[in-house]
Amino acid sequence: MRAVKDKYGNLQFMDRAQTALFNKADLNNFLDISTLSERDLYVAEELHKQNIFQKVRRGHSIGYKAHPQKSKL
Repeated sequence: MRAVKDKYGNLQFMDRAQTALFNKADLNNFLDISTLSERDLYVAEELHKQNIFQKVRRGHSIGYKAHPQKSKL
């Protein structure tokens, strides 16, 4: 289990599959939909519904990006 902030600053808990996908998106700064498996695509859509991922378009590809976790003081 891992806790991350959503776009509104609320803490959300994630399981192991969601954590692995979040780490991948955080490391690469972008997850292309065409490179994801069906299972990962479902997990990414669930994270999007929880406001942890945002859906973005880069050029001709659509993908997901993690909301920033750092907050300004």
